[in-house]
Amino acid sequence: MKKLLPVALISLMFSSMAFAGSCPMLKSEVEGKIATLDQTKHATLISFALMLHEQGVKAHDSGDHGMSEELLNGALRLLDV
Repeated sequence: MKKLLPVALISLMFSSMAFAGSCPMLKSEVEGKIATLDQTKHATLISFALMLHEQGVKAHDSGDHGMSEELLNGALRLLDV
């Protein structure tokens, strides 16, 4: 049982690191979609997506990766025009 605890802790640590690793990928994806959209035609959508993007980055920086992913995925859904 004592040998199992360190293995479980290491597994938990790596799984949370992998989870946190998707935030930067989503952040880049949002930025890429914004860059390809017509800024004039989709100004309102881009504005809302940028707001979600900013909140998602703040959530990531504070360690709330679940919320970060939700916000960044929301931005991506808005930009899927």
